[in-house]
Amino acid sequence: MRLMRLAKRDHMNGGAALTSDQRGFVLPIVIICLLLMGLMSVAAMLTADDEIRSGRAMHKASAAFYVAEAGLNEVFSKWPDYQTGIDALMGGDSLVLDRVTLPTGDTYQAVIYRWDDGVQPIYELVVEGRAGGPSGSLKRLSYTLTSAPGGPGSVYTLGECCEGAATVRGEVIVDGSGTALNGYDENPAGWDAGVCPESLYDKPGIRMKDTSLLTEDPDAELTGTPPIVQDPTIDDQSFSQFGPDLTWDDIKAMADFTWGSHGGSLELVNEIRPSYNGDGSCNTSDPYNWGSNDPSDACFDHFPIILIRGDFSIEASYGQAVFILDYYTSGGTNIGAEFDLDDDADLNGIILGKGCVELKDRGAFHGAVFVDGDYSNPLCGSDVTLEVKRDAQLDYSQCAVDRAILNAGLDEFAEAAVPGGASGAQLLNDRAFGEMFR
Repeated sequence: MRLMRLAKRDHMNGGAALTSDQRGFVLPIVIICLLLMGLMSVAAMLTADDEIRSGRAMHKASAAFYVAEAGLNEVFSKWPDYQTGIDALMGGDSLVLDRVTLPTGDTYQAVIYRWDDGVQPIYELVVEGRAGGPSGSLKRLSYTLTSAPGGPGSVYTLGECCEGAATVRGEVIVDGSGTALNGYDENPAGWDAGVCPESLYDKPGIRMKDTSLLTEDPDAELTGTPPIVQDPTIDDQSFSQFGPDLTWDDIKAMADFTWGSHGGSLELVNEIRPSYNGDGSCNTSDPYNWGSNDPSDACFDHFPIILIRGDFSIEASYGQAVFILDYYTSGGTNIGAEFDLDDDADLNGIILGKGCVELKDRGAFHGAVFVDGDYSNPLCGSDVTLEVKRDAQLDYSQCAVDRAILNAGLDEFAEAAVPGGASGAQLLNDRAFGEMFR
């Protein structure tokens, strides 16, 4: 009976014997597909999260960049506000400014480094911008700066000119009530607004090789910071080399006009005045045109270089120039020029060279005098290099010195001594930057 049932079951299944270890394959495939889909979903979620975090990081980086840039330009534009601390820096020193918080909550901090030990300061202004709080992004931007000439207001040294109202080798006489030799920086009349900077740079009244050669009348005014400086380093080289490349012969060759003659005498009375071309522009080819003191005049920027020979006197005239006192050799003796400003003559600029200078009878000069009196001239008296007397006035003016150097074309040979330009400093290179992510 049992045999008949088995036979019947085999017959119903096509005669094939069924075994107990056969399994289905659909379920494993479904499980594998679900697993792959899960992995893909997790990968997509991780990728999206990375994109979000990357976007946030880029946003913070951009914000840090703009924060640093804002701080960089803010500090650069306010350079004069930090001038006291900057001027105290030596090579390798740094000045750390206070951290500034912006309305967004982002912050920046500036550090000013000085890298040189020379006359012309080289600075690096580094500003670190921070966005997104303490754990946010950092970006550092920097400017490399110098005090290179940037316009009127920069302080130059042309050789050793002009570290005083008068820098001389030889005898100096300051004589008479109403007479003044002033080292305190003063702008010529009418030159303040829009012409000269607000900053003033006081200098010594007299800087001379041997102060025992100074004769000072108690009734005369001799001022400066300090009024008198003895500088034994003043020598022949001081008056023969100007800047790194300019020699005595070079500076003579730059003269636009020559007045007077060796051994001769020439006096100009009320003959120096501005002159103009037909179109109203300044006639710079006229040797009698020494520019104008008036800022609104077409000849205000005209500063000729004038070579003076012999005994040269100017009276009742005004102008501005770089005056070079020439010399010649006779019988083995070097004989310098004499430059006299008399009777209300009023000049601005620089007087430099070899010979002597005399201001008298309300004659006035604004700028600086730089003269070597070791070139004898019988008209100068015995070794007298500079004489200021009878209500005459010699005033130091940094602005007059600057404008003379710039407009006479001598800035190539000038070295800046303190920051200049509109912001107090001038860029040496383009902006540099680096970034840090946190």
